[in-house]
Amino acid sequence: MSLLKTELPKTKRHSIKRKLVNNISAVLSIILVTIFLTVDLSVDSWVENQFHQSLTNKSNYLKTLVKDHNGKLEFDFAGEFMSEYEQANASEFYQLWHEQQTFEKSDSLQLYQNIDLPNFAIPINEFKIIDYTLPNGEEGRAMISHFIAQQEDEAARGSGHIKTMVLTIAAPISSLNKVLLIIDVVFILTCIIAVFGVRYLVTRIVNRGLFPLNNLNEQIKLLDITGASQTIKSDFQVEEIEPIRNELNKFITTNQQLYQNEKRLTSDIAHELKTPISELISLSEVALRYPDDERISATYTSDILAISQRMKTIVNNLLLLQRAGSSAVELNLESVNLSDFITQLSNELQFKHADIKQRLLLNVATELMITADRFCLHTILSNLLDNALFYGLSTQPINLQVEQTEYHTKITLCNALAKPLSEQQLEAIFAPLYQLDSSRTNNQRHGLGLAIVNSLCNLNNFTISAKNKPNSRLALILTLPN
Repeated sequence: MSLLKTELPKTKRHSIKRKLVNNISAVLSIILVTIFLTVDLSVDSWVENQFHQSLTNKSNYLKTLVKDHNGKLEFDFAGEFMSEYEQANASEFYQLWHEQQTFEKSDSLQLYQNIDLPNFAIPINEFKIIDYTLPNGEEGRAMISHFIAQQEDEAARGSGHIKTMVLTIAAPISSLNKVLLIIDVVFILTCIIAVFGVRYLVTRIVNRGLFPLNNLNEQIKLLDITGASQTIKSDFQVEEIEPIRNELNKFITTNQQLYQNEKRLTSDIAHELKTPISELISLSEVALRYPDDERISATYTSDILAISQRMKTIVNNLLLLQRAGSSAVELNLESVNLSDFITQLSNELQFKHADIKQRLLLNVATELMITADRFCLHTILSNLLDNALFYGLSTQPINLQVEQTEYHTKITLCNALAKPLSEQQLEAIFAPLYQLDSSRTNNQRHGLGLAIVNSLCNLNNFTISAKNKPNSRLALILTLPN
């Protein structure tokens, strides 16, 4: 059984270079073709005018040979000066008429006794050029002129008696057509060469113009965000490329920071889980080695449960941090009485901090209402209160103050520390798994609370910040838009 494979049509990719080259080449080619065509037509017209001028000159010369001697017409033609009209050549012809009767013919026309050149009525001192098939069968043109014979006698000129003549000369146009053909071929070849030359030059110019973009692409290929801090550097600045380069550098720097944070977070998670896992292994090894020791078996189960609960707390907090940092959490906004909400939170935290009622000083209006997601607000405020109660000095009160304006509600939680935090600590306080030295020996502190708070604030468009206050006090400021 043969399987028929259907190939999907390949989508042609757009190319800036190809589009620029094609468009510029097309515009310049149209301009060049227009110029060449105009020049070609002008040269063709000039050559044809020269041919007609040649006919006019010959006609004028022949007219001067016709004399009127007191009413007697004479035609003084010398064949040695105009051999083209000789019988031997038979290439050009002329014929003279007087009163519609043939007065004189060229020797070349004598070979064709029964053939006359064209003759029709036109005004005196006018001429007309027509296409005409010559007596020898060649394609040619004929010039018909109506003129007055020159009078030699002065008395005759004053008498008013004139004799009019009609002169027709004919010449082949083969040489004219050959010249016109050569001119057309030369211009066509020149035009084709010019079009290809223009495209070649445009391609070179566009390639040179796109060099900074290609150079930027090559630099991007060499980037490695897993290594040392790297940015895209420019040997020379290009006005159109610099904004792209700057934004790419910002993106690269941000991703390098995220990568480093991810490495640190992975290391910290491994460290946090390594300790309880080591404890589980140690307890299990001791229990296996001394199965009959009542001191070990009496506390083994409770120790295992406590370590497992610590691991579960770490995993649950990590999962909450991951959910808070994504759009997976659906917000359900509702009206909340902030005073009652904080009172309920303090009651829930009393099992961890028995002195919370004595230490927490509330400054919040009884009827103050806000609109927020209850789960997110509960998680944020419970972590902030727990953090303040744990790190704050037990002998100093914790102040929680709420200020509401037309545009926002600001919740400030302030507690006293043994010593103020450094600027570096203030910047890192919301980082995942970051712990102060005082909490590293506590098995219940994992450095995830404020990181969860920060992620939930970003999800809800809240702002959270930490500032040092006088007398070694730390203020955590939560701002909610109204």
